[in-house]
Amino acid sequence: MKNIKLILASLLVMAFLSCDQEDANVNNIYDGSQIGVGFLTTATSVVIPEEGVTATVVVQSTTTATEARSYNVTVDDASTGSSADYSIGTLSIPAGSYEGTMDVTFGNFDNLPEAVAFELILNLDLPAGVSVVGSSSTSFNYLKKLICNDLTLTINEDGFGSERDWDIKDASGAIVVSCADFGCPFSDVTGGEQNVANFNLPDGCYTFTIYDSFGDGLFDGNVTGDYSLTCSIITHASGEGNFGGSETTSFCVNL
Repeated sequence: MKNIKLILASLLVMAFLSCDQEDANVNNIYDGSQIGVGFLTTATSVVIPEEGVTATVVVQSTTTATEARSYNVTVDDASTGSSADYSIGTLSIPAGSYEGTMDVTFGNFDNLPEAVAFELILNLDLPAGVSVVGSSSTSFNYLKKLICNDLTLTINEDGFGSERDWDIKDASGAIVVSCADFGCPFSDVTGGEQNVANFNLPDGCYTFTIYDSFGDGLFDGNVTGDYSLTCSIITHASGEGNFGGSETTSFCVNL
């Protein structure tokens, strides 16, 4: 019986010591005995305007230093796009700080295709004696800002197109384009019909309002209609069904 108790006691002591050692191995990267560096910012979405844009990511360290530190990064092979699309700054942690930053500047606007997204993946390249804490990589999903002034309004009517009206007003409240420019009022068609208007708007901010004189929007009791105001892949306004007497959406073109 004594032997059994001694064995159990020994096992408990060994387990306790083992847990202490594991805790020490896990925590020593945070107690100053090791240097750990990693990205706090792991993913960034970037829309590139004509003049270019700079994105800043944050890095962390488990220790401070009396002098500023810098570390290398490499471009992952899984990255898409071209190296001409971006320039990578220095990953730097100021003296006395646990956090630092790295800037990545995106440009090459004229050579980027429209409506195509690319990904840049950067990996830490740390020297011997420096471990990864947090994330060893950060990614940027980037695409060219779409410049679009040619808009399309598509209305899939209910059975009472004659009840329809719409207009677009500029920031001053003046109507710049309306349903009357495209043959309103429309006809009443059983089952509904599609009406499409194409027009150009200068850069600026606007309000789009669609009206229904009966007050049941794009729903006649049987047919549910819908509408969308788009410019290439951009949707400025959309809706469907019974919106009552009117529905208004504010939007901006290229701003």
